[in-house]
Amino acid sequence: MHHQGWVMLSNKVREIMSKELTTAPASSTVEEVMEKLVAESVDAVLLTENSIPAGIFTERHVLKYVAGAPSDKRTAPVAGIMTSPIRAVSEETPIVEALGEMFQRRIRHLLVWAEEQQKVVGVISMRRILRMVVEIGHGVNETRTVGEIMAPDPLSVDQATMVADVIELMNRRDSGAVVVNSAADPVGIFTEHDVLRRVVLPDKDPRRLRISEVMTAPVITAPKSALVGNVLDEMHRRNIRNMPVRDDDGKLAGLLSMPEILQYARALDIDDAVRHAWKEIQEFYDSLDIYTPG
Repeated sequence: MHHQGWVMLSNKVREIMSKELTTAPASSTVEEVMEKLVAESVDAVLLTENSIPAGIFTERHVLKYVAGAPSDKRTAPVAGIMTSPIRAVSEETPIVEALGEMFQRRIRHLLVWAEEQQKVVGVISMRRILRMVVEIGHGVNETRTVGEIMAPDPLSVDQATMVADVIELMNRRDSGAVVVNSAADPVGIFTEHDVLRRVVLPDKDPRRLRISEVMTAPVITAPKSALVGNVLDEMHRRNIRNMPVRDDDGKLAGLLSMPEILQYARALDIDDAVRHAWKEIQEFYDSLDIYTPG
């Protein structure tokens, strides 16, 4: 959609990036970096070698490489499983291009590179993007419903399923979240966040643990008829990035998560008032780039 007098998301990424980077030496152990994720309430750590960015470690790495693996994986150097080389864009890159990069590569963190300084100066996170979309949405007469943009047939399991099986399923389907059902009714959600904090760090055996014991419950859901802007507002307010969507009978119908939000954001326009508002709150949100997925 395009409104006369409005411009596309042509602002530069430097206007929305966070300048607060959580870092650790690439020589750190996996255990040390996981503990840093929890201690600093972030979902990604930038790993460095001689102060130079060498890779990134996220909650997705915990799900993929650590959960269910032998315990010696925790004491191994994180460099062995970090994502390297890192993806970065210039601070002059238009926001809409950054959104496209993140969507196409299925990544939730994009580092920002300053050519003049020849160093990483910030990061774009999904929390920041969600906040941006909420702000833009307040200035748009949006009539679309969640049912129109949700992903149908989301990954779901019964509440009696063993955690080991859920983790295997999440990895096989490359999913960061699974909805937990009881007789087709959504009663909980289990995410990468839960894998790290409720299974891996407490050193619980996923083969002896039912998903109902570690899922986030009660689960927050939205009806298919809810307006997208209202639901995104709620997701940002509660710091969640996965929202199960229910049909008219209360049954699970879909899931609203980051890929859908990215696509939605790329279709929005932004005006001068929203851009000005972003500049005013930039300093405040630079210090609050803490993301608790749900």
